[in-house]
Amino acid sequence: MRLSVGDYVKLRRLDAKTGMIEEILPRQNALLRKDPGSTDKKVRQQTMLANLDQVVLVFAVAHPEPHFGMLDRYLTICESAELQPIICLNKVDLPHTSEVEQAAELYSQLGYKALWTSTYTHQGIDDLHSLLKEYTTLFTGPSGVGKSSLVNAIEPEMAIRTGLISDATGKGKHTTTGSQLYPLSGGGWLADSAGIRALAAWNIPPEEVAYDFVEFRPYLGECLYSDCQHIDEEGCAILQAVEDGVINKRRYTSYVRIVRGEER
Repeated sequence: MRLSVGDYVKLRRLDAKTGMIEEILPRQNALLRKDPGSTDKKVRQQTMLANLDQVVLVFAVAHPEPHFGMLDRYLTICESAELQPIICLNKVDLPHTSEVEQAAELYSQLGYKALWTSTYTHQGIDDLHSLLKEYTTLFTGPSGVGKSSLVNAIEPEMAIRTGLISDATGKGKHTTTGSQLYPLSGGGWLADSAGIRALAAWNIPPEEVAYDFVEFRPYLGECLYSDCQHIDEEGCAILQAVEDGVINKRRYTSYVRIVRGEER
């Protein structure tokens, strides 16, 4: 097992300033994704953080526009790892479309905590800070959504370098180069990960992907065929629920794309 941020190790002290890692201890959990450097011939995993308690999924309400398909991928990965996700909708001081409000309502109805934040008006910052106390938390999300600015607002002494959205492309610039754990003044640890442009789940079988969509669970086992993948099969209970308007069509589209291995 490769050493990753968040791993616990046995360390042998060599002198007052140096030591040597002798053993990587077993992990409680880890948030994994497909390594973006993978090829068709060699698919590798990337550990975003090990031994964590929760994940804050940061998306901007505008500039850049939120990619809810990516958010669905994040939620699937969190569900698979049995980790608590918190959806953070940042830059709420900016004008945004009604689609954002509707999406936030949908995720709340599914049981996910959705928090609205702004480093400009300080809305939601205190609430977010209180959710981090005594936990090990990963901040992650697309590039340019304000993750580092949020961390700076929560813990100004961290002085994490922040960046701007590219005027030419409207896409975020990578201002954080990798995960690093920071101690929180109120207790707990926080990791701010690099901005992500594409995201693919790692090694989650199709049947588990269906379970990781929480609204699918009441219908699992109700399909005509026991090996139903819920894409185009006859007698599929989930497809019927989508047709009846019980399951959101956009969320269902996200499910199909994840099962097919798409990254965007």
